[in-house]
Amino acid sequence: MILKQLKPGHPDIPAVTKLFEEAFPENERTVSMDVIVAHLNQLPCDLIGIYPDETPEIFAGFFLGLRGKDGVYGVYLATRPELRSTGIGGKAFRAIVESYGDTPFWFSYESPFEESDNAEQRERRRRFYLKNGFYETGWFAKMNGTEFILASSRKEFDKEAFEKLMASLSANTTGAPMPELYRRDR
Repeated sequence: MILKQLKPGHPDIPAVTKLFEEAFPENERTVSMDVIVAHLNQLPCDLIGIYPDETPEIFAGFFLGLRGKDGVYGVYLATRPELRSTGIGGKAFRAIVESYGDTPFWFSYESPFEESDNAEQRERRRRFYLKNGFYETGWFAKMNGTEFILASSRKEFDKEAFEKLMASLSANTTGAPMPELYRRDR
């Protein structure tokens, strides 16, 4: 798996934007990819292109993560539709997490515990993260009316470190909403 840091002007940015708009519903795209790319150099984030070893010139997907000294919050991970269910997403995900070393890593995904039109997709995403070594923390977040589950790369969730990361990001981002955690009975 080849991971490339993408910056404004990279030739694959249009492919990232297209995939972003196709892969994520509008309620999860709180900030446009154009705004994200325009601020890449000012924000504490990484936009990483995913390229298969066999065809390193072919864009396969992307990851967007917000980073701080206390950890990394994965915001988006997507692979091109025709490559889904081939194992490339899991391989890319593990490579991305490993690239940050021992840094705590968090991701959130839509809760399958609330009624939705995409319940099957939500459960598939949940299984993906759990299969790839993440643990559900027992914490939830509501963003744009959708409930998300917070998952961690570590079995023991360091809520204080997560909240410090969110506080530092909130001060440095372009108004993107940060998750506010809560617990609930399932």
